[in-house]
Parts: sequence; C-alpha cells; structure tokens
Amino acid sequence: MLDNMENNEGIQYICKLMYEAYRIPVFVLDSSRGITTQLPLSFEGRPFVNEASTMLAEILGDAEDVNSDEHATALPLIRTTNFLENFILLRLPLEYGDTGTIVVGPSLYAPLTEGSAASLMRDNNIRLQHQEEWLHYYGSLTVLNRMRLYHAAMLLYSLITGKALSITELLLDTRTLEPMQDTDTGLDLNVSYRRENTWLHHEPMLERDLFQHIRNGNKAELLRTQASFSEEKFGTLSKKSHLRSKKNLAISSITLATRAAIDGGLFWEIAYTLSDFHIQHIEELKDIPAVDNAQLAALCDFADHVRDNRRARLSRTAALCQNYIFNHLYEELSLDKLAEVAGLNGSYLSQLFKKETGIAVSDYIQRERIEEAKRLMEIPGTTLSDIATRLHFNDQSYFTKVFKKYTGSTPRQFRNSRGITL
Repeated sequence: MLDNMENNEGIQYICKLMYEAYRIPVFVLDSSRGITTQLPLSFEGRPFVNEASTMLAEILGDAEDVNSDEHATALPLIRTTNFLENFILLRLPLEYGDTGTIVVGPSLYAPLTEGSAASLMRDNNIRLQHQEEWLHYYGSLTVLNRMRLYHAAMLLYSLITGKALSITELLLDTRTLEPMQDTDTGLDLNVSYRRENTWLHHEPMLERDLFQHIRNGNKAELLRTQASFSEEKFGTLSKKSHLRSKKNLAISSITLATRAAIDGGLFWEIAYTLSDFHIQHIEELKDIPAVDNAQLAALCDFADHVRDNRRARLSRTAALCQNYIFNHLYEELSLDKLAEVAGLNGSYLSQLFKKETGIAVSDYIQRERIEEAKRLMEIPGTTLSDIATRLHFNDQSYFTKVFKKYTGSTPRQFRNSRGITL
C-alpha cells in the first residue's frame, strides 16, 4: 500500500501508526517467531513472564493457521487468552519477503474490577497473594471494546494489503468459527428418539404464556403456568452433569425473563443487573432442589419488579428519557442532551415530559439523584461530600438542601436514622 517505501520501512511505519493510534503494544515476528520490531520498547508483560517472546509464543502456540497457507491472503485473527487479554494476529503477505506475523496486543475489552481479577486468578490456579501484581498489570492495559478492536484489525489489514475488509468477512472467517462435528446427524437422531418415545419438549405457547406474565408483572399467573411444566419436557443442556444441566436451564430462563421484563417496562440496566445477581447466585448452588427454587424465585423477582415499576402509560419519548436519565445519573444531564437523545425540540420535550409525568425534567433528575444518593449511603465508608460530587451537586450545602426537599431530612439525619456509620 505504501508504494514509495521499502517493504520493511512500510511495515515499521504502519506499526508505529497502530501503536500511536491505539496505544496497544505492536510486535513484528519473523517466520521463526523471533521479535524483529517491538513498540513500545519498554513493554511490561504479564506477571512472572519475563520476556514478551514468552507471552507471544503462547499466543501463537496453537495458531498454525496464521502461517499455514503461504499463497492465500491471510485475514486478521482475534485471539483472547484465559486471562482475557486480546490480540490481533496478521500474517504478512509474500511481497514483504520473510513471511512473518504482526501481533497487536494485549488489550482488554473492559476494565477489570478486583473481583473479576480474583475470579480469573482462581480459574487459572494463581494464588491470591499475587493479586496486586495482576491488578497493576490489568490497569496498565489499554481498554478497547469489541467493536473498536475489530475495527483496529480491519484497519491493520487495509494498511498492509491495500484491500478493504468488512466486519462480516472478519467474523465469518472459517478459522475462528468452527461448527461442532456431526451436528446435523446428531440432531436428526435425537429428534427421532424423542418422537418415538413421546419425550417431547414443552410447547412454545406454554413458554410464551410464562414470559408474558413476567411482561405483565403478574406473579400469580406466572406461578400457575410454571406449575404446568412437566419435568421430562425440559431439555438436557449438559451430558456430564444433571446439576450443570439444571443450572444451564435456569440461566436460559433468566435470560428470557430479562428480555420479558424489559418489554414490560423495567429499565434495562435494572433488568440486566438483576439477571447478573440471580445467575451468580445459581452458579454458587450445590444441589438440584436449590437450583429449582432459585430459578422460580428469579422469575418471580422479575415479575415483582415489573409490577412495582409499572408507571402510567407513557409515550415512547417520555420512557426513553426516563431510561436515559436512570443510566446516566453520574454524568452531566441537561434538557438539551435529552432533546438530542429523543430527537425533539427541547421546549417541546419539556412540555411533553411534564404533561405525562407530572414533574419537570430538572426536578425529575434531582429526585432520581436523591434516590441514588440514598442507595450510596448504604455503602460503608462513603462520605456525604463524595456522594454529592459523584452525583453532580455543586457543593455539599446544595446537596443537603435538595436532599431535605425530597426526603424531609438532611443527609446526615437520614444516615443516622438508618444506623449507617462511616
């Protein structure tokens, strides 16, 4: 693509561009997988891995397909390790001489919390006494969400080859999407067996009714419908463990319940978080009856939340604004921003919102921030000044004034009344 440069000079230029644009380490490896280029020079790798070459050898260890067909135009590969590090791999075309590989990484899809890092360490049999080193390492990695990483891979490919690459071509690459073997044969035989023994799955209409009751916030009808499901009509989602199969079925039902609750008007961030809590709880259980009870409790919880949060029928615009406010309470919020989200004139949106909710946009934002402040007060060690700052109150005295307006007490009085100590 860089016709006015020598091949090696062009590669160096492209690698520098990729590093400067994304601040992710970039390596060029020769055909023997030795490092010929490294950006930055002072790369700090994974804990207890002294050299970048050791880490890259692991990434390329099972990537024979990167260099397998020397005559084909290689597409980028996205590789994710057990430690959630992401890498882009691209074999250099033949015109670059030595058939080497460019490796861009490591990066993360999202920042890792202490809890997530501890879970990863347990999964990989690493002692928790090394948690600080791992947290430091993860904190040093660039965060690039999934779509941006895909675009980085597409950009690298275009810079190297001078050709366009669509995201569909990248994701449908046969090297990364390998179907299970004999799926069709196994499916046909299993369906035949179930029909012959009249061991059929539940009817879809029954499932539809179940989740419609969640959508309507009707727990009584939900329980009645759930009771009509026969045990033998559930699928088997694990061949090795009945407990695992039960957990997988429970997680599947919670996923569907989450969508039903959102359709029923529950704010999607609440629905997804509720889903996370119930799935995490189910994963910790050790026996089948406990999983069955937890699954039913989760479905009822979704129905209750829909019932408790159902408001008077709002227009799509008012509901959209409420949901946006809920998800962005920790950011600056303004009528202009909401108007942009809703695609309406600010003055018209203000009138519409107050007509439907009975409260002005600014008052609604204040009220929701006070509700969030009350939740934050439950967290030990959280100061009132910190809460005021996080929720964008100008100062603590203004925060106290607004808090008293909506609760009838000052933040300190409210905290003391709940027995909450710093």
